[in-house]
Amino acid sequence: MDFGLSEEQLMLKDQVRKFCESKLVPQAQELDETQEFPWDIYKHAGSLGYIGPHLPVEYGGGGGDLLAKAIIYEEFVRACFGFNLSVNAADLLFANNVLKYGTEEQKKKYLPPICKGEVLGSWALTEPESGSDALSIKSTAVKQGDYFILNGQKTFITNAPVAQYLIVIVREPGTKRMEGGTAFILEQGMKGLSTGTKFDKMGARCSPTGEIFMEDLKVHKDQVLGEVGRAFHQMFQSLDVERALTPFSSIGIAQAALDVSLKYAIERSQFGRSISEFQLIQEKISRIATGVEIARTFAYKVVWMVQNGMKVTKEAAMIKYYASRMVQHAVHDALQIFGGYGYMKEYPIERYYRDARLLEIGAGTTEIQKTIIARELVHQAKPKGDLK
Repeated sequence: MDFGLSEEQLMLKDQVRKFCESKLVPQAQELDETQEFPWDIYKHAGSLGYIGPHLPVEYGGGGGDLLAKAIIYEEFVRACFGFNLSVNAADLLFANNVLKYGTEEQKKKYLPPICKGEVLGSWALTEPESGSDALSIKSTAVKQGDYFILNGQKTFITNAPVAQYLIVIVREPGTKRMEGGTAFILEQGMKGLSTGTKFDKMGARCSPTGEIFMEDLKVHKDQVLGEVGRAFHQMFQSLDVERALTPFSSIGIAQAALDVSLKYAIERSQFGRSISEFQLIQEKISRIATGVEIARTFAYKVVWMVQNGMKVTKEAAMIKYYASRMVQHAVHDALQIFGGYGYMKEYPIERYYRDARLLEIGAGTTEIQKTIIARELVHQAKPKGDLK
């Protein structure tokens, strides 16, 4: 396993960083304040191949791998976490599921507009009474001939207020846990489908988050994604891939915090010298940098495992857990380096601080990751005859 990036990958990283520095970074603070998604930047990114870089060329993607997606992911987050949150919901949560489970007709219809940056997609699971316990969802689908009638509500759904395409997971009435779940591709404008206004959030504020309402929504069987009744089995496979990439949100924010903290510490003088010379400031800088390097290396390994067809349930939970804790310490240390200025909106640290808090909640809470890790370790440790 090669822990270094190739020349081509380093070139991609450099190109994306230049794009972000010129397009996203100058607008990041304003986007946070206005809570508006930057459609122009999204479309520009699509024209450069930065949306769906891991998707096949025949469907409009870049034809690369998940590592290319991870490289772009980190750079987008480093510039503007909210922007990447919406991109990720579109080209990973929505598009990757269509690629994996969709029919050829579905792939040809839904993937190219995403890759071009023309529309946003969304993936909806969470409900008002079902968060960490994903299998307790209550939204239903009742079969009627060639159609299904959907009823229910989804909440905390990234891109819901503005997404043109949405994947929703519902269940057949009377079924429980892993059985009876079916995924559907919905389109805005369908009779019986509506979305609420975007939530006013602590962080990631330019990424619209909201609710989805389905009221006697009539959906043709052609809109089923994957197998009827197998959506929860599909979901857990998809979540491993999501969790393998989610840590790059933590890494991107922590890297951004390190970058601005280093610059500030060198330029800021107290007691007649640069504060970068003080040991306690150096301690904070070294701790942030070490955390970023450890998280990035492990995250690359997990992506490599996914690309090589390995099961990553335990490892994805581990890196998601570690990175989301690491970034909390990173933004805390960075704000301390800035002191009172870090508390002001004039500097980006307070935005990083707010953005980072989501990373212990979204894509599975820290507590759930610990449960998964322990469960997998216990399962592996049991004698073969005792495994159940």
